[in-house]
Amino acid sequence: MQLIKPLYAAGLDLGKPITGVGTIQTNPNSNMVGSFISTIIGTLTVVAGLAFLVFFFLGAVKWISAGGDKGKVQEAQAEMINGIIGLIVVVVAYFIVGIVGGILGLDILNPMKVINSFILK
Repeated sequence: MQLIKPLYAAGLDLGKPITGVGTIQTNPNSNMVGSFISTIIGTLTVVAGLAFLVFFFLGAVKWISAGGDKGKVQEAQAEMINGIIGLIVVVVAYFIVGIVGGILGLDILNPMKVINSFILK
């Protein structure tokens, strides 16, 4: 026994037919450019994250293997701090780009929207 009768879109009467105003002409290369920029942004973010992990890990290993030598410990601490500073720079850059994009009304971190907005004007 079926409690709800299926409703199919083809059986609905919508009145007069819906028509559009025409086709939107877009540049097929814009998708390639936007995808390329998005890929570059994502790749750089992953590289920055991996660089942080490598610097931090190598600094920690140097610190552990320093054997109490103050010079080696300071070198290891400096390497770990440089990794942390690099990660902070990447995060702050994302925030700044997001704020600038918000002020300008552009979604800079999603370049396809920006490119298409300029093409469709």
